[in-house]
Amino acid sequence: MKKTDVIESLNVSRETINSFSEYETILSKWNQKINLVSQNTLADLWVRHFLDSGQIINHVDASGKKWVDVGAGAGFPGLVVALLLRDRKIDCDVVLVEKSTKKVFFLNEVIRKLNLNVKVVNNNVNTIEPLNADILTARAFSELKNLIELSVRHRKERGVSLFLKGENYRLELDKTLNYWFFDYDVFDSLSNSSGKIIRVKKIFKR
Repeated sequence: MKKTDVIESLNVSRETINSFSEYETILSKWNQKINLVSQNTLADLWVRHFLDSGQIINHVDASGKKWVDVGAGAGFPGLVVALLLRDRKIDCDVVLVEKSTKKVFFLNEVIRKLNLNVKVVNNNVNTIEPLNADILTARAFSELKNLIELSVRHRKERGVSLFLKGENYRLELDKTLNYWFFDYDVFDSLSNSSGKIIRVKKIFKR
């Protein structure tokens, strides 16, 4: 898959394409100073990070909601989601949680340069007060069991969680279901043939 295929898949305006290109430039520069993403993924950034992150917006209704992305890192999926929400003129509050101060500096730099309305919380998501999210997301942050526990802590009861997972997703699901009951759907990834998106709704402790 090429950059042009990603642009077609995301179906965004020229202005948003330019914003993604600027995001790419900022990330490439900062990645030389701090470890934001694996260096060998930069050549395929549009597929590995932009498309992979952006595809989740198709699996939830974000209008009028509070979207919390935990372990935001380099802004995947949170900042990509924010760009797509703005492109689609969807009113949604986006909050990124990241405990690394260096990464928070990077996130705020991208937010400022791209003129995004996004709040960044520089703290440990495991210890801060509940965030009362309608939508909670995470990518390459923690195992599913921990993400379910974070959903219980930081998400509204009727909210939705979206987690990007790899080829071992089934093992993670089976392990987590030993501790929790939850309603979930699994969707194939558009960016990775072995990747999955796990959408979780109602959650109950066993």
